[in-house]
Amino acid sequence: MRKLISRKGGLLAAAAAVSLLVVAVASAEVGQQGEIKIFFHGSIAPVKLPRKDLAPVGVQMGAKIKTTGNEPPPRLSQIILDINAHGEIDSKGLPLCTLGKLHNSSASRARRVCGDAEVGHGNVTSRVGLPGQGEFATNGPLLAFNGKYKGKPAIFAHVTSKGTLSITYVIIFVVKRTHGTYGTSLVAQVPPIASGTGYISAFDLSLKRRYTIRGKKHSYVSANCPLPSGVNIASFNFARSTYVFEDGTRISSVLNRQCKARG
Repeated sequence: MRKLISRKGGLLAAAAAVSLLVVAVASAEVGQQGEIKIFFHGSIAPVKLPRKDLAPVGVQMGAKIKTTGNEPPPRLSQIILDINAHGEIDSKGLPLCTLGKLHNSSASRARRVCGDAEVGHGNVTSRVGLPGQGEFATNGPLLAFNGKYKGKPAIFAHVTSKGTLSITYVIIFVVKRTHGTYGTSLVAQVPPIASGTGYISAFDLSLKRRYTIRGKKHSYVSANCPLPSGVNIASFNFARSTYVFEDGTRISSVLNRQCKARG
């Protein structure tokens, strides 16, 4: 939230125009390129935060992917979730899960072997087309675990689903520090689903974990609301979601949300 609102009156204007914000957000969170249409969503809780010190929060981001025609969308190849710079991901002291423990694991087994590294959860809906069986939807839980990938901090999003076809895979989000409005990027390459016959039609990820290390409380995700004195509420660029498809189509949306300053 480093560029929360400019000091040239933008913050006050945003606070005064809360009634107009809902319309602006609704239009900004639907993105379309050609026949691919994405409905973005996301939130932060709580919204009332300290002006200076970081406080524990939970964040949620996701999207629904549709097409305006009858053809399925191209395969989703990359997801990029950028979080405002006044939010922070900190895994200091958290246990690490390894990809080997998650390979071909059910959701219950993944939680059993990596539960101490769990940092979030979610849900994924995929559509799979098999020869002679048509296309069907399969839905299942996502469990997010703290990990490392090629020496870098990562989130291992373990996805399982059951139905006509049982599917298990891991989406690896590499956690990167960035500069500017968005201070953290979660960058993932989406693996082929059902040997390339499936595609993601809905994705949802929530991150929240509080823990204690040597008697000191920590939060996997923390944030503040650095508003000037006398201003208690404003809109800000909470996050930016980008979805990239194998045909090169790239659709992004900035998720505008409110924060309320305390103290």
